[in-house]
Amino acid sequence: MLYNVAEFISQGDPYTMQKLRLRDEHQQAGACFAPYGEWELPENYGDLNKEYHAVRNGVGLADLSYQGHFLVSGSDHVPFMQKLISNDMALLSKDRGIYTTLLTAKGKVLSEFTLYSLSDGLFMEVESSNAVKTKEQLLRFKLRSQIKIETLPWGRLMISGPRAKTMLEKFFGAPLPSMEERSFFTRAWEGFSLLCIKRSITGEEDYHLYLPGEGLPLFWEKISSSGENLGLRPIGQTALEILRIEAGIPRYGLEIDEDILPIEAGLQEEAISYTKGCYPGQEVVARIKTYGHVNKNLYGLSLEGPELPDQKSQIFVDDKKVGWITSTTRSPLTGKVIAMCYLRPQFAVPGTSLEVDVGGTRTAAQARPFPIKRSAA
Repeated sequence: MLYNVAEFISQGDPYTMQKLRLRDEHQQAGACFAPYGEWELPENYGDLNKEYHAVRNGVGLADLSYQGHFLVSGSDHVPFMQKLISNDMALLSKDRGIYTTLLTAKGKVLSEFTLYSLSDGLFMEVESSNAVKTKEQLLRFKLRSQIKIETLPWGRLMISGPRAKTMLEKFFGAPLPSMEERSFFTRAWEGFSLLCIKRSITGEEDYHLYLPGEGLPLFWEKISSSGENLGLRPIGQTALEILRIEAGIPRYGLEIDEDILPIEAGLQEEAISYTKGCYPGQEVVARIKTYGHVNKNLYGLSLEGPELPDQKSQIFVDDKKVGWITSTTRSPLTGKVIAMCYLRPQFAVPGTSLEVDVGGTRTAAQARPFPIKRSAA
């Protein structure tokens, strides 16, 4: 195995697992499938190295239709969300979304997601493994609020890499509007409504394209044909996870869960407003800001050995436990095993010498900042 996403890979019954609408298209493209949670997804398309480099140096195409999304609507949907989330709904604009968290009373992360303001409600992107729980948590607070939370019958494809914008402009036959991170636009395409969001999950330029499920086969066919001269390649889960870890982007269920404070995961700059009104967990967040102390920080590691540590593997300085592994992979960029981990703050410093328990053997490692892509020698 080239990477470690134990929380997302299951050994479920292949006959009861959910399958992508484009499964036949993926199979024709050479996909090898594997179970991820309740989904059967393309693990790779036969050449992991080419998939990885397509995103780092060219353009890749990934099917993310398994990920969670909701439309939150109703006459009270804006004040309802404002009372619950850690960010400020006032920051939403007509063409740019916000990243936020839903916290427990103790300030721990129940969910993290991105919100976009559409004409018919708030569009929410959320990690698939946490989608059901997120919806249930929101509905717990509904009381008399006039809101509705529904899953739209949409699929989601991602165009990713330094040539992604060129690829999409060729496909649409027109320049894209100026877009910052989490910017979006809508347009009609072949009789379907299409939503395009710019949001990086690989460390490159990533464009997420939502459209009704019945339009997915035609979109896949036309985008694949349009991208042939640009070297467009389909990208599987293995390459996506390598790219994510190199970029240092945390994922719910691995780096983030109900035991983690948003500040520990480094989410405070994007997900927290310190000036809005009260919300669940706000007092804890404000206290941490005032006194400036957490017990651990999300950070990066580079390991000397060839073996991948397991998730939750312990990290040591001498014989003292100072942290644990959350995600790990072999990085094509560095030629080494790299990892995301939690470390005590005094050890989350570039170049700090550490040891990781790998199969019962201590392996030398060094702390290094994110993203690995930009900090590699």
